[in-house]
Amino acid sequence: MGQVYSSLLLLIAFLVPLAVASAEQGAPPEGRRLFIEKRCYSCHTIKAEAAAIQKEKEAFAKERGVETKPKGEEDKIGVDLSDIGKRRDADSIRSFVKNPKPYFKTDYECKSKAKKKYRKRFKGTADEMDCLVGYLSGLKYESHQAADFKSCLKEGE
Repeated sequence: MGQVYSSLLLLIAFLVPLAVASAEQGAPPEGRRLFIEKRCYSCHTIKAEAAAIQKEKEAFAKERGVETKPKGEEDKIGVDLSDIGKRRDADSIRSFVKNPKPYFKTDYECKSKAKKKYRKRFKGTADEMDCLVGYLSGLKYESHQAADFKSCLKEGE
């Protein structure tokens, strides 16, 4: 029993520094990777993490042979998500991501935007959904929403 305990302590002593070193090296959170992989960035920003997202987006594009618009030329029609974790709990984020259409206004301008890749539901596995929702619900930065942004969300949504 003592030998098993000693082996376990040795294993922990070896793995903990590796985990800390990995985190310090800036391994991207899995949820942020999914935000990029599922191209949520095509409509949304997370300006509080803009530099990291841009770097990861460029790496993803290079790896997959996908073209991206030059920085600053993206036409963002969705809200900045920097503070989404302050405004919504995980269950409401999950509900929205699963089926966003009921949350939107139906006026002419918003319907027009809807035809441009707007209001897409998440297309991924349940584990990916959990990971993405976990990431988004952890975003509790200050809001970075542009002052002139006009939301198509219904009031109170």
